[in-house]
Order: sequence, then structure tokens, then C-alpha cells
Amino acid sequence: MRLLPQSFAFTVFIAALAALPPLSIDMGLPAMDRIGQALDAPPSRTGLTLSLFMVGFAFAQLAVGPVSDRFGRRPPLIATCALFALSGLLCGFAGSIGGLLFWRLVQGAGAGGATVLAFAMVRDLFEGTEARARMGTISAVMTVAPMLAPSAGALILDVADWRAIFGVLAAAGLALTVAIGLAVAESIRARDALALAPNRLLRSYARALSHRSSIGHALLGALSFGCLFSFVSASPFVFIGVLGLSAGWYALLFAICALGLTGGSLLCARLLRLGTPARTLLVAGVAGQTVMSVCLLALALLGQFRVWDALPMLALANIAMGMITPLAVHGAMEPFPDMAGVASAVRGCAQMLGGAAASALVALLFAGTATALPLSMTIFAVSSAMVWFAFVRPAATA
Repeated sequence: MRLLPQSFAFTVFIAALAALPPLSIDMGLPAMDRIGQALDAPPSRTGLTLSLFMVGFAFAQLAVGPVSDRFGRRPPLIATCALFALSGLLCGFAGSIGGLLFWRLVQGAGAGGATVLAFAMVRDLFEGTEARARMGTISAVMTVAPMLAPSAGALILDVADWRAIFGVLAAAGLALTVAIGLAVAESIRARDALALAPNRLLRSYARALSHRSSIGHALLGALSFGCLFSFVSASPFVFIGVLGLSAGWYALLFAICALGLTGGSLLCARLLRLGTPARTLLVAGVAGQTVMSVCLLALALLGQFRVWDALPMLALANIAMGMITPLAVHGAMEPFPDMAGVASAVRGCAQMLGGAAASALVALLFAGTATALPLSMTIFAVSSAMVWFAFVRPAATA
């Protein structure tokens, strides 16, 4: 039985592929201390399990994208999901921090390949408003993953060792591999026999990187993701460590913000189907993200950054980010129906590097106060607004 592209089941399948990164990152957060203790590794080394996963995720896309343009989406999708499953299993059996770091790098590559192909398949099958709406629905389903992943990781730790978390991730990768083999058809209309020729590959990446609208949307999405990841990476230090919030209340706060992200994506999809111009929604998202981030920074600088004052602004900022993501993804890929894999790779690599930069910036700025969270958010939000004015807006009016 094949999954029909127009079906909700197909949308959920694509969203499951795209949810592999947040699941892989967030499920392991509750286990970081236990991993360090078991493998005799300090926090600085244990933390590299996140950084190396993101590096593997970012750069694998640059290779998998053009490979899929040459051989189709289905064969590399099966390969990358299988790689994700195998590396997850080997992470669970790692006997040293060095071994775990290596297999986390490989696991990130598998997740990156699956994600770039998920978005490339949407570009293959849908166009225009329908493509943007599909991106919005997929983004909404995706955002459930980071909301549930830390709790799922904690539940696993209640009944098993930290290695079981990687076993669950391996099982998810295996299930997706089987699903692709049994129910997913090829989506690409025509394979590009020269996609991997060195000269052609260089020209393809040069074309994607030099297209003002495409690279503008890719940068906009990456910086918006950096704003989001500033919150994700700084929030436990600020709300638990600085403001004294309990783990249970923090989980509720995180869930509310994640629901905002989901709500923004669903709202975007709904308004697009009602005829609202994508440009209008993108402007609203960028403006909302920037205004809320600046307001949060003002609270921190005035010494008024308190949980229940900050929460509404964080929720609104997440709604704005939820609106930006599907529009930025589609805008980065729309100009290249003939090389959707390459365009998706550039966009995905930029996004993950934006998240890695945000994590590093938060670590650099954090000094035992709440300021690091809104300051990092503001830096990325204001940068995204500058990209809008410098790249996206001129390309839209050209």
C-alpha cells in the first residue's frame, strides 16, 4: 500500500523524517549527567554530543541533496534512515566518550540526509500556495517533537539506562526505513544524470548561493532558527538555574512555547489557504519575532525578567517563528524545481549552522543572569530583519 501525497498520513510521514533532529537532540538532554558519569567524561566533552550531531547534520545535507537529484529521493532516503538507525544502535553500545562522539556525528549525518530529502519531496510534489501550506502543516507536526522529547527521555531514564534512549532512536530510524521500503513512492519527476559531475555540482551550488531570493530566505530561516535555539539552549540555565523554576514548571513553560511554535505554523497554513499573501505573513513573522525579542531584552536590562512576565512574550515570539519557518523553507527552494535537493541542502545546512551558532553564543554570553537568553534572541532576530530588508524584500519587488 502506497502513501498518497495528498493524504494526511503522507504529511505525518514527512514530518516524522523532519522531526528526527529535535528528537535526537532533546531526548538525550535529561541523560547528559548520566552519560558523563558512565563514560567518565566532563560536561565540556559530554556537551560535544550535541555539537557534533549538529555538525554531521549540517554538512551531510550538502552531499545528500545532489545525490538525490541524480538517483532520486527514495534510494538515499532509505540509506540515510538506515544509517540513522545503525548509528543510534552503536551510540547505545559506545564504551567511551570518543566512540559516542563519533557515532553521534554519524547519526547527525543520517538525520540531516533524511530531513533534506523530506523537504525536497514536498518541493517535488507540490507548488505555490499548496506547497507553502504543506510546509506549514509539516512544521506544526514537527514542533510536537521538541515538546515531547525531553519528557520521553526522562520517562525512559525512569525505567532503563541512558543507552535505551539511543535504542529508541534506532528503532524509530528502522521503522522509517521499513515504511519507505513498503509504502513510499519516488517523488522526483526527472533525474539529473549530470547532478554529481564536479563542474555541474559547483555550478548548482553557485547558482543556489547567488540567487538573491533563495539565499535571502535561507538566511532568514537560519537566523530565525538561531533565535529559537537561543531560547532552547539558554532556557534551562535561566529559568531553572537563575530564576529557580522547578523542573515540572519548566517543562510546562517549554510546552507552552512549543505550542506557540505549532500554532504559528498552523496559523500560517490556514491564512495561506484563505488567500493571505505569503509576503504579508513573512513580514508579520519577522516583525513579531524582533519586537518580542527586544521587549524581553528590555525586561532583562531593567532587572524585571520574571517567569510570568517573560512567558507571554516568549510564546508570541515562538508563534512568529512558527510563521517564518515554512515560508522561509519554501522561498529558499521555490526557484529551483530542477535541483530541489541542492536548494534544500543549502537551506538545511544554513539552518543547522544557525542553531549551532546560537548555542555557542549563549555559552559565551551566559554569566549567571537572565540576560544571555533575550540578548542572543535579539541578536538573531534583528539580524533576520536586516536580511529581510537587504535580500528578501528587494528580490520580491524586483
